[in-house]
Amino acid sequence: LYMKKATIADVAELAGVSKPTVSRYLKQEKVREDIAEKIRAAIVQTGYVARGVKTEKVNTEKQSTTKSSEENFHFGILVKDITAPKTIYTIQALQEVLHKQGHSFSICVTNNDPELEKNYISGYSKRVDGIFVESCSDMNFINDLVKDQIPVLFISEHSDKVKCCGFDEEEAGKVLADYMLSKELLLVHYLGTDEKTANQRMEGIRSVYHEKNQPVGLEVTLCDGSYEDIYEKIKEAFNQRFDVLLLENDEMAIPLMKFSKEYHVAFPQNASIISFGGHPLCKVISPSLCALVYDYEAYANNVYQHMNALISHASVNEYKHTYYVQEGESVR
Repeated sequence: LYMKKATIADVAELAGVSKPTVSRYLKQEKVREDIAEKIRAAIVQTGYVARGVKTEKVNTEKQSTTKSSEENFHFGILVKDITAPKTIYTIQALQEVLHKQGHSFSICVTNNDPELEKNYISGYSKRVDGIFVESCSDMNFINDLVKDQIPVLFISEHSDKVKCCGFDEEEAGKVLADYMLSKELLLVHYLGTDEKTANQRMEGIRSVYHEKNQPVGLEVTLCDGSYEDIYEKIKEAFNQRFDVLLLENDEMAIPLMKFSKEYHVAFPQNASIISFGGHPLCKVISPSLCALVYDYEAYANNVYQHMNALISHASVNEYKHTYYVQEGESVR
């Protein structure tokens, strides 16, 4: 029993939700029904009485589960590395979408460390309305930590066991494969940092070549992502024969340009170069970089719609991400 006058913080703690969520419930705004049940029970147990709110109504009335367009949510975002190019563009696009809707967010950098993830999830549990997971050590681990208390959406991966809304990297590989076939690029060397992403992209490329009954040679080299290691892996790659070098992201072209100058390798004369991303860097380096472009704006809108659907228990239309090839001078 509470001997002192109960506060909204007491209700939030007992219900296992954030204070803003309790506040929305008290204002008779839209709150998920399972969360509303916990809040009602906590109000009864603490004896909390809100100013200007009739206790009978708070304790007995059911709340609608449809999101109000006037609600201002605060979200948490878990990322592995805030300096990773894909993460930067994802966060920027998501920030624009959330800002237009009047929402805010905070970022936690975890390095995919389970202990850090556990600490951040624990801190988030009573302060946010939903969690976006851009990267994590294990999706099931994060899902178990949240325990359905807060909507959580994984925005860079795919799984049938958790709620996901990420880029379809296999589809990206298919789009690029059509372009490479048109250029008769048959020996492909891929340089990246993430094995899972590399495998998904390669599977997309392989499937298109096989559908066209066209043999293809696929080689994957992984590095730690530092410019020094990218440079060394590029040197090793050029000891082999290939038609096109695929870069996991545009920024890998920076050490590549250093290599080309020092070893007098010309693009596309000696080999074609294509990156995944299509960011402004592609147009300012020489030769201009051919790239597969990701539509981050459409992606961020899709991510927000999925989170909104999780909060309001609504359905959401499936969106097929669009990719296109931005041609540059690095492909012959």
